[in-house]
Amino acid sequence: MKKPVFIIAGAVVLLAFTVLIVATKKGRQVQANHAHVVAVELVNPARSTLKSVVEVFGSLSPKTATEVKSEQPGRILKVQVKEWDRVNPDDVLLELDPTDFKLVVNKDEAGLKMARAQLLQAKVDLDRARRELNRAQKLKDGGLVTGQELDERRTAMESAAARVALAEAQVGQSESQLAESRHNLAKTIVRAPIQGTVYQRKVDVGDWVDKGTPLFSIVDNRVLDFTANVPAVDLARVREGQLLTFLVDGLPNRVFEGKIKRINPMVNNSDRSGRVQAEVQNGDEVLKGGVYARGQVLVAEYSDVLTLPKACLIGWDMDKETARVFLVDDAATARSRSVTTGLVSDDLVEVRSGVNVSDRVVVRGGFNLREGDKVRETTPGEARS
Repeated sequence: MKKPVFIIAGAVVLLAFTVLIVATKKGRQVQANHAHVVAVELVNPARSTLKSVVEVFGSLSPKTATEVKSEQPGRILKVQVKEWDRVNPDDVLLELDPTDFKLVVNKDEAGLKMARAQLLQAKVDLDRARRELNRAQKLKDGGLVTGQELDERRTAMESAAARVALAEAQVGQSESQLAESRHNLAKTIVRAPIQGTVYQRKVDVGDWVDKGTPLFSIVDNRVLDFTANVPAVDLARVREGQLLTFLVDGLPNRVFEGKIKRINPMVNNSDRSGRVQAEVQNGDEVLKGGVYARGQVLVAEYSDVLTLPKACLIGWDMDKETARVFLVDDAATARSRSVTTGLVSDDLVEVRSGVNVSDRVVVRGGFNLREGDKVRETTPGEARS
């Protein structure tokens, strides 16, 4: 009777052992399944406006700048402005000693008076010669003078007319000479040719200057040129009239704008870049010439484009425009999906195929995600912690 008892006891022990093994495997499976639930952040593809830009770097310079030079030799008598003074057109900058120029003007004024007096005398002589010719003509008709005497009167009248013409020419010459001397006198007062700021003052009172000596440099910062280098591969996309936005050091929170005005037709052989120039309105003159700037040229703009953040893409091949993303289905399971990419703007990428606006796409937390993994949606930042 003991043998059946041992058999039954052994069966019970075996059954209990089997149940224990099965329970242990199920527990491990549950733990494993729980371990593969991945915390992720999700986004939906969205319709956006994408801007295609070309990055540029360059510097600003005044569109209008001039170097004021002396138009007459002389010693500087007065200087009316200092460096960094603002000036308007025709403002007096400096005065040369006008003494010698005034003497020349006085001399030419006297010469003009003399020429006019000589002209007046020549006209009087011409009038007398005409009267004598008319009298001789009447006497010739009466037989009281000979033909020779009449010819002499005619010759005298023609000579008087020639002296009048000569005197008139001398008056014209004297007038021109006086106008030139007055012009030279006026040039002893040097005036600002443009509106702007005195950038450099190169002379002082008492200095002797020759004709052509540089006196001042004046810049007008109200309109600036932004000259930048563009890589040759991007140069073909840049066109005149396109919008340029840029930033400058010292004003990090202000974005400035300009318009592309000129494009150099040649590419630099050394760095394979071309130069472009944009015109920047600077009415408040907050920007200064010589400042370094970095910006973007807007070369294209596309609206209603389906986009995803760049962080969604896995194995992105920009040349082939292909990538993968992980979608999350209704069962909270990760599914890999191939997508075709397009335009890129800041942190957004155009997705031309593979997803739609109703899909839920993993944007963060999917670095170690595998096909079929269970996921748990988290708030922003939690998936990265």
